[in-house]
Amino acid sequence: MALSDAVLSNEDELLKQKKLIKALKTMMLSLGIALGLLFLTIVLTCLPVYLYKLIANLTLQDLDLSSIWFILSLSLGSILPFLIKRKKPTEDYTEASILFHKLILNNYNLSKMLFSFDRRFKKEKNIQDKNTFLIVSGLARAGTTSLTDQLFKAGAFSSLDYSNMPLLLAPNLWRKMYNPKKVTLKERKHGDKMLFGFNTIEALEEYFFKVFLNDSFISENHLEKHDITEEVYNNYIKYQSLIRQDATSTYLSKNNNIILRYESLRSYNKAFKIIFLFRKPEEHAYSLLNQHLRFSEFQNESEFIQTYLNWLGHHEFGKNQKVFKFGEKAPEIPYDKSTLDYWLAIWLNYYSYLIHILDENYLLIEYEDYLNKPKEVLEYIEEEMKMTFDYSNVTPFTNTKQIDTSACDPNLLEATHAIYLKLKERKLKF
Repeated sequence: MALSDAVLSNEDELLKQKKLIKALKTMMLSLGIALGLLFLTIVLTCLPVYLYKLIANLTLQDLDLSSIWFILSLSLGSILPFLIKRKKPTEDYTEASILFHKLILNNYNLSKMLFSFDRRFKKEKNIQDKNTFLIVSGLARAGTTSLTDQLFKAGAFSSLDYSNMPLLLAPNLWRKMYNPKKVTLKERKHGDKMLFGFNTIEALEEYFFKVFLNDSFISENHLEKHDITEEVYNNYIKYQSLIRQDATSTYLSKNNNIILRYESLRSYNKAFKIIFLFRKPEEHAYSLLNQHLRFSEFQNESEFIQTYLNWLGHHEFGKNQKVFKFGEKAPEIPYDKSTLDYWLAIWLNYYSYLIHILDENYLLIEYEDYLNKPKEVLEYIEEEMKMTFDYSNVTPFTNTKQIDTSACDPNLLEATHAIYLKLKERKLKF
């Protein structure tokens, strides 16, 4: 599949040739490993028969193929390869499912081709492109998942959900083959009591930008601010139309990386709405630290979890955590990732940039306001989006957690507090 993906590439011929050679080498290596494992399986299967022949002091010609001992030896040999203990990749995915995800999500040119097929497939529904849409964003753990879920339940929105995996760029084609009706909810790995199932919406649209920008904004340690071309923007609008189920619905997405291309996106579209959430820096940093430690442990147990997060562009925490780079110079963070100071510095880097974006079009909402006054927050968004919301699922919540910052760098605390006050001045008042 990787070799086919390289063939589909429209890149420079020299670069394409290098990718073809690399894919061919990988395929030949995989073939060699597969043949080696097949040989090992045959050896293990025949080993008990060979031992039986030695013990019974028989030649191959003397073997009685109908003998009970021969049959038992062959039966034992046939199950030996399956007794080799292998670490299960993850409790949530079978090996076949993991393979299918790798075949689709690792191959960007194939994904582009599927995107093109899906556009032709969806034409019959005649759902027109729509410049009005809503993005919920913010630094991870700012409450973006909760607000997005609440909005989806309240209004006539369309969004990506877990059932769209792994054919994220061909949602309609995939729905014809796989459309789970049974909804079994369980708590997500964040340990925050948020439940999810196949029909739960999630931050999945970043894969679109990874494919169409070919991961150009992702470096070893950073996610870099970038511009998108008009072609990418137009494809993004077409992608939203593929996800929208009818002409009246509005596209909704949670995307914590959208800040990296927000100004570029806004230059093409003045109509769309975007919400940025923020919360108290020490509470936010504490939540990020907990998730970093939690996911690092998960990733030690299962390599697939890290691979999965990389596919979706989730580098907020864990072993492959990356820092937002908003300028020419990368931010310097002289703290260990296991300390609260590191995540306070991450908070400061993100919101220092956000507060200085010279654009009054984005909606800035404080997490505490959303918790305490969810209905008022939704009513404001309802008015902005010119939609009608259902408030039957809305309930307020009070956060009483106190964070000990006595061991933190006082200069860092002072800097984050100064930005926090500026955010409170700029935020929507409820």
